[in-house]
Amino acid sequence: MTSYIENIVNKVVSVITNDGRVFIGILKSFDQSMNVVIKSCNERVYSKEGVHMVEIGTYFVRGDNISIVSELDEHMELTLNYKEIKAEPLQSMKTHI
Repeated sequence: MTSYIENIVNKVVSVITNDGRVFIGILKSFDQSMNVVIKSCNERVYSKEGVHMVEIGTYFVRGDNISIVSELDEHMELTLNYKEIKAEPLQSMKTHI
């Protein structure tokens, strides 16, 4: 995994967390725990009304909360109409200790 993530530093990435949040931005750095720093970060919030982009700026995501890190296909992004994409909100996560 490390060699893959090394190759996408300074590229536009999508980071999906364990609770379903989606962050888009430029991957600036990572460490051995897969903590990542994303620059020019936006969170995509999916709802019944469509997709809303929330500008965040620079954002740190803990590695133990990350499900997926992948390079974003910017060409495909241009073809998507996020006003037409609708989704039910995710239910709250319950954890048992």
